[in-house]
Amino acid sequence: MIQVQIRWNFKLKPTKSQKIQMSQWLTTLRKHRNYALRERNIGFDTNNQDIDTSVVYAWGSWCDTESRTEYGSCCPLTCPVIKHGVVPRDLGKALKTSKGVVKWDSASGVQMKVTTQLRHEIPAFGNINSDVLQRNIAKLDAAFTNFWKHGRGYPRYLRALKSFEYKPKQVKIGSIKDSYAIFYLPGIGNVKMHNSRDLKLVKDVRTCTVKTSGGYWFISMLVEISDDLPQEKPVNEVKSVVGIDVGVNKLVAVSDGSFVENVRITTNSRTARRLAIRQRAASRKLKGSKNKAKAFKKITRTKHKLALRREGYNWQAASKIVKTADAIGREDLNIKNMVKRAKPKHDGKGGYKKNGASRKTGLNKVILDCGWGDLFNKIAWLAVKAGKPVIAVNPKHSSQECPQCGHVDKNNRSGEKFLCTNCGHTEHADTKASITIAKRVGLVFPKNKRTLPADCGKVTPVKTSTPKRVESRNHACESPCTQLSLFDLTAYTVVDSRKSKRYGKNS
Repeated sequence: MIQVQIRWNFKLKPTKSQKIQMSQWLTTLRKHRNYALRERNIGFDTNNQDIDTSVVYAWGSWCDTESRTEYGSCCPLTCPVIKHGVVPRDLGKALKTSKGVVKWDSASGVQMKVTTQLRHEIPAFGNINSDVLQRNIAKLDAAFTNFWKHGRGYPRYLRALKSFEYKPKQVKIGSIKDSYAIFYLPGIGNVKMHNSRDLKLVKDVRTCTVKTSGGYWFISMLVEISDDLPQEKPVNEVKSVVGIDVGVNKLVAVSDGSFVENVRITTNSRTARRLAIRQRAASRKLKGSKNKAKAFKKITRTKHKLALRREGYNWQAASKIVKTADAIGREDLNIKNMVKRAKPKHDGKGGYKKNGASRKTGLNKVILDCGWGDLFNKIAWLAVKAGKPVIAVNPKHSSQECPQCGHVDKNNRSGEKFLCTNCGHTEHADTKASITIAKRVGLVFPKNKRTLPADCGKVTPVKTSTPKRVESRNHACESPCTQLSLFDLTAYTVVDSRKSKRYGKNS
């Protein structure tokens, strides 16, 4: 048995006083983070960023002319630029000794020392566990690291903070019952929670995050358990592969011809109308009133329930896909770029041209409602538990490439119908795309040499309820029990008379 780290989520059942205390913690931590961010912004802005602008030195910056040691974010002699540097009122807190050399401490190091002093001066900080305050600064430091090194967005001020974090081995598991368990949270006390796991398997509790969503409280725990995950099967040893194509009309099209329908959790007409009405009603309430707070609390709880419904539906879809074959091929999509807003087009007269922004906004809502990224993550996790590889392939021209002759043409596809302009191959467009994705995985399987008897005229199975030589389901037009000869191409080339789904209010 090996030790495996896994994250478990549990629903807490705190008392009324514990809810009030945790809410007060979130308010204080939000102010603490925003103040620390403002302090770093000042430290960065006071450094000389441009040679044309005048240099503004931070308070308390000076230099030892004998040892040439620099103390401060800006030195009158060398003027070094220190990103998000912080200069406290007590200059001694900004210094640290490393290997006998006095140096200027990092921004997080300085702010953590100041935070320790605040716990002795301000009761609101004193009531919060010291490790929680330290982790609050560490998370801000991680946000700056992502900005400087990984090119992510600059840290922003928060209007609301929804979670706080404990360091490893701080949260303790108390008594364990069949339906509930008791956790000890430092600074809060013993808190009940719904027990939905076998907590007796837990060997060690690592970091824990307490968060609120929809008026409920949850705890996310990184625990170590003794478990044996199966070894991932090598790609050259798999005996079957399934390709999946995610979309809007169909959530997932599987290469075996089956589909996972898109139930549109938040964008179906009934739910979208209900959310719009409640949002409009809440916005019209008097600012700062209790009725306004109640209205937004009701919206938050509704969105929380819809998110849980989406998560459960994606788990079912991922389980179905992983059980289909020994290897899974999926599209390597950049979803972040796919949901960007339409770029404005200037008309040269001070105005803007029509750019289809309304339709693009509606399409973006549907894509986000599908939760493709969440679905891919769930497929990856279930595949790891089953020992199956997941291969991400390039999705370029997967919906336009013919699987028979390889001809690529945008005219091959019309809605959900696919008709190759070169060889005449017909197929449901989404199913064909999933088959193309499965082929791009690069696995080659031996062909089945069994053939039908020569005197047998039936080459495809048909249902008894339909006439002979009639397909029970037309994959091209989505019409059950409708005859459409695959050799009569007239119906595939005419304009589709069905009403197409459009997005946006004014489309």
